[in-house]
Amino acid sequence: MSDSAHLNGPASPSGKFIDSIDPEDPEYRRNLQRPAEVKEDMKQMEGRSRVSVVLNSQAFKEELETIVNEQIRQGGPASLFALQQISDLLGPSARGAGGSSFARSSPVIPINDIRGVETFGYTKQEKVLRCKLAAAYRLVDLSGWTHGIYNHISARLSQEHEQFLVNPFGMLYPEITASTLAKVDVRGEVVDCGTTGLGINKAAFTLHSAIHQARPDIRCIIHLHTPSAVAVSATKQGLLPMSQEALLCGKVSYHDYRGILVDQEERDQLARSLGPFNKVMFLRNHGVVACGETIEEAFHYAFNVMAATDAQVKAMPVGLDNLVQMLYNVEVFVAVLQVKAMPVGLDNQDQMLYNVEVFVGVCYR
Repeated sequence: MSDSAHLNGPASPSGKFIDSIDPEDPEYRRNLQRPAEVKEDMKQMEGRSRVSVVLNSQAFKEELETIVNEQIRQGGPASLFALQQISDLLGPSARGAGGSSFARSSPVIPINDIRGVETFGYTKQEKVLRCKLAAAYRLVDLSGWTHGIYNHISARLSQEHEQFLVNPFGMLYPEITASTLAKVDVRGEVVDCGTTGLGINKAAFTLHSAIHQARPDIRCIIHLHTPSAVAVSATKQGLLPMSQEALLCGKVSYHDYRGILVDQEERDQLARSLGPFNKVMFLRNHGVVACGETIEEAFHYAFNVMAATDAQVKAMPVGLDNLVQMLYNVEVFVAVLQVKAMPVGLDNQDQMLYNVEVFVGVCYR
């Protein structure tokens, strides 16, 4: 017989719960008078109490330590995914609520996963660059700009040898870590596949290699095609100077995208479309690329062009005639460009990268 039956009345000879209830029992009467919300809270408190007992038990701790130590000894990305599953079991993360800056909560797989003897395989410069690039992938994922396993964020590793870091083909953005990034040459040939053993999407990397070849000053390229970016790229007017974020992008280039860059003529045309100074270029009917001399600058442009396209798409239904554009307001235009040129304009993006590295790269070591 259940405990509740003994609390509400004597045990029933028939074994039926209804026969065990004593209507005169004070505890039974109080339970009937409790609001449904209070009953639900008490039920949840009882459930949490049971979970707390399990988590604090010595047997559970020993079993968890055994699993973690076993995964650490095995090494490789599989151990990281196992730790992710353990984290999801103990504290599942949910999508951010409306109004949040990010589309999803922070991932738990560490960014800086280069440990032990692996550290001897990288220079200090490469290790830092790998951590920053992995943090950029996480920020793009947190912002909701990803497209599954597709697209690239590339970073120039060495200008002398023309080597670049990109994501391995087949991994989602929240799974990218410092050690999983692949190292390729300008032709997209894999020099170091990282810890995954996966290759890269060589056809998609041709866009990045064409820009890197034409613009040695560019060290990072972020390629996105969110619905808002595709929508703006498909309009004849392109990006309108109707928001401060649009002005922060500076002069924007446009290129009639014809798919994969298979010949040199198309690559040359892409370089001419970008020009020698612009950092943002829309690929017609396809998306946008944001470039920078650093990863922080590239994310700075990506962040602002995404905000500008989102605002423009939301404002378009009112009609172009009803939109107030800042194209002819020279004072505002110059003031915004001065803000863009100030170091603090990029420090905020640098701090955001640093915060992601610290949160998922240090707290979960």
